Amino acid sequence: MARARKAVAALRREERGLTLIELLVAASLGLLVVGGAMTMFLSAVRSDPRTAAKVSAIQQARFTVERIARELRQGSEVPASSSSHLEIVTYVKTTGCSGGEAGGESIACRVIYDCEGDTCTRAVAEPDGSGAGAAITVATDLAAAGVFSYEPDEEEPTYVGIELAVANEGGDPIVLSDGVALRNLPGEEEEA
Repeated sequence: MARARKAVAALRREERGLTLIELLVAASLGLLVVGGAMTMFLSAVRSDPRTAAKVSAIQQARFTVERIARELRQGSEVPASSSSHLEIVTYVKTTGCSGGEAGGESIACRVIYDCEGDTCTRAVAEPDGSGAGAAITVATDLAAAGVFSYEPDEEEPTYVGIELAVANEGGDPIVLSDGVALRNLPGEEEEA
């Protein structure tokens, strides 16, 4: 038994632990690392609503640019136009131009885009422009109202450019653009 006691006493002398100072320094460093990580996490969580709203506005604008381009490609006439206003006689999948339900067969209607201030709206009317339905907001947070450009001119365009500039806090606006050469214009018959 005496031998066992001597062996245990020898083991205890060889064991070295951490001093109180070493423990305090390690704990302080650990708290600094955890505090820094928490600060980064909280700032990311706080900025998320702004980021989500900005991403939503950009996606909404991208969808609007694609929709306008598609309607222009299908269109047969551009009866009225300016840098912030576009009217297209095009095909719309609805039961009636003036407030019809979505779906059904595609019918010719006049689609009206108005981009004023920081919003862009879309309304659908009869092909002659009468009986326009309620305007629906299709893009928000615009940095400029001048969305449409025309070549050779606004009176008889053969090409319509679309450029939506979405406001960007603390920087240049994010610009989404597209353009369409009008190919279904009346009077332009295909040569055989």
